[in-house]
Amino acid sequence: MPKIVDHDKKRQEIALKATEVFLEFGYKNVGMRQLCEQLGMSKSAVYHYYKSKNELFRAATEASVNFDANVLFERPALPDASDEQRIENFILIFNQIAPRFFQEMKLVFDYIDVIGQENVASDPCMLLANQKYMSMLERYVSLEHRASLYTLMLGLLSTQTMNGKPLNESHIVEQVRKVLA
Repeated sequence: MPKIVDHDKKRQEIALKATEVFLEFGYKNVGMRQLCEQLGMSKSAVYHYYKSKNELFRAATEASVNFDANVLFERPALPDASDEQRIENFILIFNQIAPRFFQEMKLVFDYIDVIGQENVASDPCMLLANQKYMSMLERYVSLEHRASLYTLMLGLLSTQTMNGKPLNESHIVEQVRKVLA
């Protein structure tokens, strides 16, 4: 009997595994051969699902952001969320990203080095990630302040990284309250 493959599920699995590979090796330092080796798949099998490294990178980016969005799955969204729940939603997103933020920023800068800084604003992967995080903040924290909250989140994550230790949650809450005021 022929093996039945759920191709959508397989594409998703490949993208999630590729996320780990890109985080470990970077974008420019990994080619399709090494990606396939790390995925435990033949090049033809990977190419069956993704036409290029860039297409796989885009799928990995989307899979990573969607993974982060899952933390909010059962949380109240606007307009039903109270002020406290909106702040809790921000903290959940922050804490979801925090453990891998340093590796992700290394990967982002490695990727920007390849595409060129002048192309960041129009790059599909960069647009996808920025739009998805802004959408999360818009839906669960504040429509009006989503851009300021995104800037705040990246700043707080960078500060935490530079301090080498987690920020005090009360400090994060205080900063979010200022933006939402």
